[in-house]
Amino acid sequence: MVSESVPLQPEPIAAPATAGKARPVVAWGMTVMLVGVMLIAYLDKAILGLVAQPAMADLGLTAAEFGAISSAAGLLGPLSVFLYALVADRLPVKTTLFTVVLIWCLLQLPVFFAASGGLLLATRFLLGLAEGPATPTAYATAYSWWPNERRGLPTALLTTGASFGKLLFAPPLALIIAAFSWEAGFLAVAILGLAWAVGWLFVGREGPYGQAVSTKARPEAPAAPGPRAPIRAILLTGTFAGFVLANSAAAMIAIVVLTWLPSYFQVGLGFSAVTAGSLFGVPSIAAMVFLYGCGAWSDRLLKRGTTARRARGLMGGAVLGLGGVFLAALPLASGVAFPMGLLMLGYGLAMTVNAMTNPALVQIAPVSQQRSVLSIGLAVTGIVAAGGPLLTGRVLDSARATGALGEGYTTIFALMGGIAIVGGLLFALVVNPERDAAKVEAARLARERRS
Repeated sequence: MVSESVPLQPEPIAAPATAGKARPVVAWGMTVMLVGVMLIAYLDKAILGLVAQPAMADLGLTAAEFGAISSAAGLLGPLSVFLYALVADRLPVKTTLFTVVLIWCLLQLPVFFAASGGLLLATRFLLGLAEGPATPTAYATAYSWWPNERRGLPTALLTTGASFGKLLFAPPLALIIAAFSWEAGFLAVAILGLAWAVGWLFVGREGPYGQAVSTKARPEAPAAPGPRAPIRAILLTGTFAGFVLANSAAAMIAIVVLTWLPSYFQVGLGFSAVTAGSLFGVPSIAAMVFLYGCGAWSDRLLKRGTTARRARGLMGGAVLGLGGVFLAALPLASGVAFPMGLLMLGYGLAMTVNAMTNPALVQIAPVSQQRSVLSIGLAVTGIVAAGGPLLTGRVLDSARATGALGEGYTTIFALMGGIAIVGGLLFALVVNPERDAAKVEAARLARERRS
């Protein structure tokens, strides 16, 4: 991929004139802090994967029923994100993130004290409702600390919050579950989330490329509304459509991996429960390498003058599609090392698309609408991705009935690979931030002239 000899296209609406450059140490510190909320959010989902086998045995659940419980978190999540989108750009980020994480922590506790299938389902529904605003708020807050051409690497860092969670905390969680009970895992996640929430309450704030106006008296006071484009003009762009298609594919892969990967390690590859939990984060190693590499490369291309159409659209489609190819090949693999290698490459490359999708979408939206536009995009993504565990649970039940449960796991990952191939191809075809930013700006100016 080579640079084009055209100038870098700016965002359609510049950051507020009062914004100054953030000190790099502060910007990176806040970005790392925001990685924490992504880590906690994914641990809230990953805990189901770690307890899948003992919980199904203890509660008498089928794979389809357990998959429905995992899908439950994604059913109300999109609704909460849609509602949040209506007020996202007017709410203080500190209070928003503190509140949602505190709710997550409280929702883990009932399972520890009185576990049942119904309670798991109910708390997952409510957890999804609370989690909805977290992801768009975390990404938009991180972007408020960085200009457009430096957002690829911070995006990669936030996206790898899931990887950090699985690598750092999945092994000790697996030990806690083995030593005490599967319910104890939920208590451990609640304690970890509470620690983050307290820290964020002291240090969290929005950066100079956002819209908050910091004052000594009210550090979270919102700025006056900036220029706003018709939301319909943003949602009808190819970049928004590509964001939904690619993010839906990646999100479905992520939630299926979170739900079933430890079970595949146990049933398909023959590992013990503790070993399976310890290996849970291994495919994420590749995701971290690819995310940081491609995120930094995308930023570098933009600084050199390459269009976002190439640096984000074509690159994002390529990594997602290639990841799908590796996952689709999983049924052809035998042994242990070969399947693990395909999982690492497939999952790692597929997750890398997030380093391109979020910055591409934010680039076409006015600063005053970035949180709401991200919220809407992620809500649609959540609706599509929520069916992944339920669908794959039915596939696993069918495989169990025929005595081929191990092959059932490779089938569901191959299915996810096919979805990634289609999503990557469509993302590469329709995403064009420069073109769509100009369309959105033209729509904004036309509305101003009419008013």
